[in-house]
Amino acid sequence: MTLCDGFSLRASRVDFLRLLLITSLVSASSLTVHADPAGWDLTWSDEFDGTSLDISKWDPIYWNTPHNNEQQAYRPDRATVSGGNLVLTADHANNGGKDYTSGKVESKIANQYGRWEIRAKLPGTQGTWPAIWLLPDTNTYPWPTQGEIDILENRGNQPNLTSSAFHYGNQWPQNQFRYNEQITSKLGQLDNYHDEFHTYAVEWDSAKIRFFVDDVNYYTLYDQDVGGYISNQAPMEVNLNVAVGGDFLGGAQPNGSSVWPQQMLVDYVRVYEKSQTTQNILFKNGGFEENGGSLAGWSTFGNELQPNPNVQIHDEAVDEGIAALKLFGQFNNQTNYSGVTQGISVSPGDSISASLDAYISSTDSIAGSANQLEMKFDYYKSFHAKYGSGEYLSSKSIIIADGSTTNNAWLEHVLTDTVPSQAVEARLSLVFIQPNNQGGAVHIDDVSFVNLSLAPSADADSDGDVDGADFLSWQRGFGTTGATSIGEGDFNFDGMVDAADLDVWNSQYGVPLDVAATAVPEPSSVVLMVVVYLYFAASRMKSQKSATLEVCEL
Repeated sequence: MTLCDGFSLRASRVDFLRLLLITSLVSASSLTVHADPAGWDLTWSDEFDGTSLDISKWDPIYWNTPHNNEQQAYRPDRATVSGGNLVLTADHANNGGKDYTSGKVESKIANQYGRWEIRAKLPGTQGTWPAIWLLPDTNTYPWPTQGEIDILENRGNQPNLTSSAFHYGNQWPQNQFRYNEQITSKLGQLDNYHDEFHTYAVEWDSAKIRFFVDDVNYYTLYDQDVGGYISNQAPMEVNLNVAVGGDFLGGAQPNGSSVWPQQMLVDYVRVYEKSQTTQNILFKNGGFEENGGSLAGWSTFGNELQPNPNVQIHDEAVDEGIAALKLFGQFNNQTNYSGVTQGISVSPGDSISASLDAYISSTDSIAGSANQLEMKFDYYKSFHAKYGSGEYLSSKSIIIADGSTTNNAWLEHVLTDTVPSQAVEARLSLVFIQPNNQGGAVHIDDVSFVNLSLAPSADADSDGDVDGADFLSWQRGFGTTGATSIGEGDFNFDGMVDAADLDVWNSQYGVPLDVAATAVPEPSSVVLMVVVYLYFAASRMKSQKSATLEVCEL
């Protein structure tokens, strides 16, 4: 894309905005921005962009005697780097007295507390046991007296299910563990962890461990649940491996149907520490559109694992976009609670507001049943604290769907409140209550949750600054109305992503655009930066009706 020598533009601010929009659509693919998760600072990482394993960060393992009745020997040559990935290869090849050979690496860096995030594609044949886990130095701390955090485990015959666990207590065989499993359904289809890359993460502090898959917090374990072992753990190293066979697989050991070789591909490992800079935690993904339809940013609870999960993203009934949240009961013969929750930063006295649209289809109605959908605010003295713990303060709730609710119509519901004393987090929860095994489902879309007392902010990714990544959030969300959020570019919280939000970004912009894809930007990227600069220049010419600008060939 080129502009010829001597080409002159006389444009108002609106003209510059239009040009900015057109050019940015062309340029977006050449801009790559890696933003830290909100509230976290990167301490170390490996993007595996080279051609060999970085031995300053990793130890490739040579081992013939694995635990848990596993059937592989680990060899360093089975841990390689190519194509931007760490590649751990398992094969049916006798070595070290074992029928199988595989790869494993352990990090040389240990951290106590933080966030570990790994993007990986898992192997997929019966008998594989890929794992991403944290472990302290067992030569110093006998297992599991200082714990083990299993971020991700998977069975090769279960492509749609992953699990996470925490091991603790006295030495084996008096050890204990807690675990949970998850299945994710997207638009009626179960996610396949063998066919695609997914992101697995854990956040660990002295009070809790939170497990994530694709930015969905599906399991949280609190210190009081495990006798104080979460707060009393040593620094932990990252372990990445593919085991073959073993106790975890039960009856799904490798057999004649297994296909070899198999590989686990790891795109990156990123380790963070809690940011020392106070940042407002803001609401995200109220339209459930991220990642092609997902619960990214939300925490789930009561999601009964079945081929048709009762907390899922679906396209059966959608108010706007391509996806909506679908909730129904667990059918476990007792009163059960299922749903999603997400918190934002607040201060005592703040005004907060949430709204959503809900829909009940007559083909799957809760009419005549005791089922209900509750919309509520829960207040806490600390973030991500356990409901009902000493950190919990109070709640305010309304019933937005029950057996008398009109079917086949999207109905809007609004909840507002003033934040009580001591609260730092307000948590929006959507709770489907099933007192018995009666059927029916509720669909939810266009959720908005905002602290009305906050000043406008263009920090879309909540990383503590306003930069090019935040501009791209505005660009992608431009034109959106209804259930918008700061992450979608609604920087002034007015329910629209428009030129007024770009003005907020302009006024708060403080860091140059980060063009990370290449050292020399593509021409379209250069044009984008030029146009952004020109827009800034025009916006600051308050006393002039127009500006004359010369844009030369690039």
